[in-house]
Amino acid sequence: MKLLLTNDDGFDAEGLQELAKLLRREHEVWIVAPDQGRSCCSHAVTNADPLTLTERGQWQWMLSGTPADCIRVAVHCLNLRPDYVLSGVNHGGNLGVDTLYSGTVSAAREASLLDLPAVALSQYMRRDIPKDWSQSAYRARQVLEHLWGDQPHEGYFWNVNLPAIPPEEVVGTVHFPISHCETEPSPLHFHFEEQDKVESDARASTMSFLYQSNYQARPRREGSDVSLCFAGHATVTKLKSFG
Repeated sequence: MKLLLTNDDGFDAEGLQELAKLLRREHEVWIVAPDQGRSCCSHAVTNADPLTLTERGQWQWMLSGTPADCIRVAVHCLNLRPDYVLSGVNHGGNLGVDTLYSGTVSAAREASLLDLPAVALSQYMRRDIPKDWSQSAYRARQVLEHLWGDQPHEGYFWNVNLPAIPPEEVVGTVHFPISHCETEPSPLHFHFEEQDKVESDARASTMSFLYQSNYQARPRREGSDVSLCFAGHATVTKLKSFG
C-alpha cells in the first residue's frame, strides 16, 4: 500500500521515524511532517503566511506548518494520493476529550475531510515505564494489521492509543487486547499555578501561570478508551470528521 505519514511532534520525532522504518519493509511510505513540534495545536491551518516545504530524502518532506497543513500540502501541492494516512506515533496518549486539542488527531481528521482513510496513532506514556519507540512501532503495526480491512465509513476516521507495557513483559512478539470502544466524555482535570507577579506601575501588573494536571488520575468510565488503555489495551475509537 501507499502510506502517507505525518505527526505533531515534528519530522525528526522517533515515534514517526521508527514507524516509517518498520512500514517501509512492506509498503511505500511518504512523509510530510511539521518542521518543529506542534503539540496541542488542534486543527489549526495556515492561510495568511506562505508555507515552506523542505525535502529531507526520497519521498520525505518537512513543512513550516501544522499537521493539518501537512495533509493539505501533500494532497494539493505534491499530488500524493495514499491508500491510508497515518498520523503518529505520538508521544503521549490522545484519549477522551483530548482528541479535540490534538494536532495528531487533526491530521487524521483533515485526511478524512479529503476522503482519505486515516488513523491517528498515539503511545500512552507512564513515567515508571521507559520509552521504547521501536516497540511502539511494532504495536502500531499490530493494530494497523487489524484495521487494514476495516476502513472507516465516509466521514469517520480511527483514533488509536497504544498501551504502556513494562519492559519485563516485552518478550518476543507482544500480544495485547485490541478493543473498539467509546471515547471518555469526562475531561482531564487541571488547574493553573501562579508563577510570579511583576508590578509594572500603579495601573498594571504582569502575571504568569503554569498548567498542572494529573494524567493518571483522570476520570474514566468502565469500558471507555481511557479506562481500557490504562488497563493495557490498545484502544480503537471511531471519530467523526465533522459535525
